[in-house]
Amino acid sequence: MAMLAAAEEAVTTMPEALVNTLLGMGTVFVVLILISFIIYLLGFVPDLLNGSKKQKASVQLAENKKQSAPAPKPVSKPVSAPAPAVSNPADDTQVVAVITAAIMAAMEQEGTPVPADGLVIRSIKKRF
Repeated sequence: MAMLAAAEEAVTTMPEALVNTLLGMGTVFVVLILISFIIYLLGFVPDLLNGSKKQKASVQLAENKKQSAPAPKPVSKPVSAPAPAVSNPADDTQVVAVITAAIMAAMEQEGTPVPADGLVIRSIKKRF
């Protein structure tokens, strides 16, 4: 008889099951909304970090301007129109050769093995 009484007490009714379901699903959706809001806020972190660097740089520039004496204004002279630039294929070949030599010299300084053949340059980016 004691076993039968314990089994009857453990039975949940339909309204109780609905409340449990709604509480569980509600909790999950609230946490998902909170996570999506946090991810949205993470998009602003790089701007905040770059902003502090820009502020420091602008303060240093302002201090440098205060320390340096004002330069005299140059006298403006009439400037003739520049000659149109003509691109020759021979000039481009020389530029490519110079850039390739510079890359190979940089690779040697870094200790990267320089291939004898097959050096492929995919892009050229300006570094500081």
